[in-house]
Amino acid sequence: MPKTNSSQGTKQVVKWAEALAQLVRESKMSELRLENGTQTLRLRRREDGEGPVGPSRQEAAPSRSSAPVNEDFGTPVNSSYVGVFRSSHPKTGKPMVKAQDTTETNQVLGWVECMGIRYEVVAPRAGTVAEVLVDDSEPVEFGQVLLVIQ
Repeated sequence: MPKTNSSQGTKQVVKWAEALAQLVRESKMSELRLENGTQTLRLRRREDGEGPVGPSRQEAAPSRSSAPVNEDFGTPVNSSYVGVFRSSHPKTGKPMVKAQDTTETNQVLGWVECMGIRYEVVAPRAGTVAEVLVDDSEPVEFGQVLLVIQ
């Protein structure tokens, strides 16, 4: 993949990962592994009721009941506007949300400021902020992934 600026690179990687996950879901393959230099990506289909995979998975996985396991890869929160992302509260200056914060559906996560007008960025669902991909005051494009909620 050619090198691009940070926001374009992140956007391309997210689209690429989503396309690969869709490929695994729709195909009969049980595992997809890609290697690029020092980076490795491994996507594995997990059937309902299947236990942890391999020793590293067992160490990281908390003990769970016998209920089916549904992995949540997260819901991307995209920008609906071109402008500047504002993640800090305008009065307090503190970040509206950060990684590991719990969110509610329609909670304001930040703003995209365009020509002096603030457009709210709201949570499409309740969950936990997995990652904030854009820094405060960073320019954003239409459709760019700002953060991910799991």
